[in-house]
Order: sequence, then C-alpha cells, then structure tokens
Amino acid sequence: MALIDNRRQRLGMLCAMYFAQGVPWGFMTIALISYLTDRGVGDGDAGELTAVVLLPWTFKLVWGPLIDTVTVRSMGRRRFWIIAAEFLMALSLIGILLLGDLTENLRLLGWMFFIHNCFSSLQDVSTDALAVDVLPPPEQGRTNGLMWGSKLIGKGIGGAVMAMAIDAWGLSGAVMVQFGLLLLLMLFPLLLLERPGEKRFPWSRGAARGAAADSSFRSPGRVLRDLRQGFSLTSTAVFVVFGTISMVGWGIVEVITKTLYTQQLGWTFVEVSQVSGSAALSEMGGALLGGYIADRYGRRKVMLMGLGGYGLMAIAFALCSSLWRETWLTAGYLFLNPGILAMGTVGYLAMSMRISWTRAAATVYTIFMTVSNIGHVFGNWLVGPLREGLALSYVQSFWFAGLAMAVPLLMLLVVRPAEVDRAKAALPQP
Repeated sequence: MALIDNRRQRLGMLCAMYFAQGVPWGFMTIALISYLTDRGVGDGDAGELTAVVLLPWTFKLVWGPLIDTVTVRSMGRRRFWIIAAEFLMALSLIGILLLGDLTENLRLLGWMFFIHNCFSSLQDVSTDALAVDVLPPPEQGRTNGLMWGSKLIGKGIGGAVMAMAIDAWGLSGAVMVQFGLLLLLMLFPLLLLERPGEKRFPWSRGAARGAAADSSFRSPGRVLRDLRQGFSLTSTAVFVVFGTISMVGWGIVEVITKTLYTQQLGWTFVEVSQVSGSAALSEMGGALLGGYIADRYGRRKVMLMGLGGYGLMAIAFALCSSLWRETWLTAGYLFLNPGILAMGTVGYLAMSMRISWTRAAATVYTIFMTVSNIGHVFGNWLVGPLREGLALSYVQSFWFAGLAMAVPLLMLLVVRPAEVDRAKAALPQP
C-alpha cells in the first residue's frame, strides 16, 4: 500500500507536512514577534522583520517549476523534494543554534530565519504538488480542511508552547525543541511511498511507477507553455489577481495586534502568544467547517464567508475601540478571528486546486499559493508606512485592513470552475 491507493496514508503524510510548516510559522509570527515587541520593538521594525522571515514563501514561483522539471522519478514525483527540504530545514536550525541568542541583532536574526523558511517553502510547494497528484477530486475540500487544520495546530504549538520555551530556556532552547519535532516529522516522507514498487531510499530496490515513470527531467520550455495555457482563462487570470490582494489585510492585522496588545494594552508577550496559540482550536474548527462547506455548498461561498467575515471582524473591532481595555473583547478577538480566516483560507486552497490544470497543474496551484503569500508579506511590510509614514491610528489601521479583505471578494463573481472543466476536456490526450 502507498499514498496513491491508501486514504489514511495520504491524510497522515499531508497533515504531518502541513503541521511541520505550522510550527515555525507560529513561532516566528506569534511567539518571537510578541517577545520582541514586549521588549520595545516598534511597528515598523516588527513589520519589516515579519516580512523578511516570511518573504521566502513568495519563492514558490521558483520552486514550482523546479520540482515540475527535475526530480528522482524512482522515488516518486514529489517525495525526493520533500525529504530534501526537511533535511535542509534541519541543517538551518543547527546553524541558528550554533549562533546562540540573536534577539539583540534583529538583522541577523531575520536573515537566519529567512534561510530556514526558504527550505520550509520548498517543502510546502512539494507537499502541495503531492496533494495535487494523489488526491481525487471528491477528497479535495475536506482534505484541504484537515491539512490547513494541521498547519494551524502546528502554528498554535509554535506560538503558545514556543513562547513558554523562550521564557524558560531562551531562543536557543525554543529552536532546539523545533529541531526535535522536525526529526520526528521527517519519518513520514522517509517511510511512506507515493506508489507501490518505488524506491524508499536512493539505494533501495524499486523503480518509477504509473504517471511517475516518465523521464526525471522535463523541458522547462514545455512547463512554461503549460503555465501560459493554464493562465489563459479568465477564471485563472482573475484568481491570481484576487489571491495577490485579498491577503493584504491579514498581513496588517497580524502585526498591529502584537504592538497594540504589548505596547498599548499592557499584555505580556507570553499572554499574547498563549491566547493566539490557543486560537488553533478556533482555526481548526474553521478549517474543518470550511472544508465541509466547500465540498457541500461550493468553494466561492466559503471564501465569501471566511475572508469577508475576517474583514468585517477587523472593522467591528475598530468600532469597539472604547472597549479595548476589556479582556473579554481583546482576548475574544485574538481567539476567534483566526478561525474565520481559516474557513476562508480553506476555500481559497480548494478553489486553487479545483482550477489548476494542464500538465503543470502543480505549478499552477503553487502560483496561486505564492501570490497569496506575496499579499500577506506585503501587508506585513505595509504596517510601517501606514502607522509611521501616514500616522494612521490603530483604529484607522483596522478599518484599512478590513476593507482590504472585503472589497476584493467582488472578483470571485468571474471565477468559474466550469470554464476550466471545458478547457481540460479540450486538451489532447497524452
């Protein structure tokens, strides 16, 4: 048995890899940033540091064509790249450990985690490509919900547990805990095969099987032609634009909540990290509900509910600024708003997978993921110009973020999966 014909193995592998992405994400965007803002780091520096450490997630535009072009077919189409990425992630953590506590040197700290996230983004692209290859359409919505939910659990652990680790053992201790988790998670790609009869390791017995039995090298020119064809449709072209601008508001909120809570409302970094980390429960619920709604009622509906709801919650939070000293409101916002964002994100993932087509479908899907990360990182960076350049208040910043999330949803009216289905049907058979 292997991933291609065993649903439990598919779920286990994909969810484990998304969990592996979530831990460093939560650590860097929740625990580490909250810790630094608690020590006096301002909006501009916090936004720039967050943008730097998350910038490698925009490199998916490079990784996608690479893994579609070159791989070790005898080990499966995607497994080689997942194993390589995990190994390099482990090496980068060792490098961070050797340099000791870098919290006094923000530039070096940012670049070390930038390197780690380069390999983490490669693992993400490889995992997404694997999902496109092995998931049958009826499983896509709910499995995307479970995958995203697993990432959110990892994010919660990276935020709440790693904040306690920093508080107890310092930055090096928290990185050591992550290193141990990574070694355990590497067992999944090492032990599970994509298809029966493939090699487990390069020196093992086995050979390429099924769709993976073609050459280990595919012409980059052919991949580019497939990509051009993939984005020639109105639905796919508009969805790229939508993905780029729809996550800007998320990036803004992600940063300003840290400085607002630690520098204006008197929260400690551990308190912010613990509430944000425990929000993994609401995120998990939102992800699972989003997957169910996507399969039953449609991907567009769940995006409208989730992404639109996140924008409306930011606006509602701004309207309630007189109550920001009330713990029930501020803690409730930190806990609940990630859940509704997770619902919308699962819809985005499922729609991206649904309209990815041509032989470069994995790269098409990767581009949809990449542009959303570009929007997210741009939102992180934008906090400095908004708060320090334009001198927007926190209330005005939440208004801006909410509108930035809600307005782009109008573009979904012209995204039609049926258009992609017709194009797929017209493709010549290989």
